Amino acid sequence: MREGQLRLADGRLIAYLESGQPGQPLLLALHGWLDNAASFLPLAPHLAGFHLICVDLPGHGQSDHKSSPYVFIDWLDDLHQIIDAGGWQQINLLGHSLGALIASAYAGVFPDRVARLIMLEGLGPLSQSDDVVPEQIRRAILNRSRTRERASQGFTSLEEAVAARCKVADISPEAARLICARQLVARATRLHWRSDPRLRDLSPLRMSEGQARALMAAIACPVLFIQGEQGFAQLTAQWQARQGCFADIQRRWVAGNHHFHMDNPVQTAVAIEKFCQIR
Repeated sequence: MREGQLRLADGRLIAYLESGQPGQPLLLALHGWLDNAASFLPLAPHLAGFHLICVDLPGHGQSDHKSSPYVFIDWLDDLHQIIDAGGWQQINLLGHSLGALIASAYAGVFPDRVARLIMLEGLGPLSQSDDVVPEQIRRAILNRSRTRERASQGFTSLEEAVAARCKVADISPEAARLICARQLVARATRLHWRSDPRLRDLSPLRMSEGQARALMAAIACPVLFIQGEQGFAQLTAQWQARQGCFADIQRRWVAGNHHFHMDNPVQTAVAIEKFCQIR
């Protein structure tokens, strides 16, 4: 895949990986939390019918960090700036995990900009009940303090970083290696994460379920939800509760865990191409 950059209206640089050519159907891909554009490397060769652009979200991979905390609504502004900087009037939008949450909310806020929406292991924005708001804000503030105090010692090798990532994420070593290789930078004799440490801060406030449902109901395009057979179990209950919010949605299962698109790219690509009427 080819490397590229976009400069946002506020001056930040967003890095991306690209395959295919302008003129093919545009598919903009958003990765998950603490992942980066390299998480779509296994999938890209099987999506040859698309002009595929996989961005590093702000604070991830090789993109600039934000000067403010990472708040969910601001991800929509970031995505809107990315789309405007690319000069794209309408796109097919693909998101994994956090990327799926961002993509679904954006499609509800700007339904005219999204032709088709594909969500991998994510089904609409996260929500919370009103009664947990005080405790959520308290935990978020205390967590920010711990982030400021936390100092990373770095890693002696890529393999050490891969092992650390596999301990805290449902991901295979092969998939983790691709993500870590793009997420690390050498300083002196050790490797350190490029990603912004503040990405680990807890969200101080999530929207209510009613607000999340309103965003999903506002999506005008066809939607495909793909779930890993060994992925996040809570998505099954969420599907039962939320499927009626979407005007036009399909559900597919793919063998694999939360990162099934990396370990099972062929089956994932077939589902995407059929949905987008490429195949």
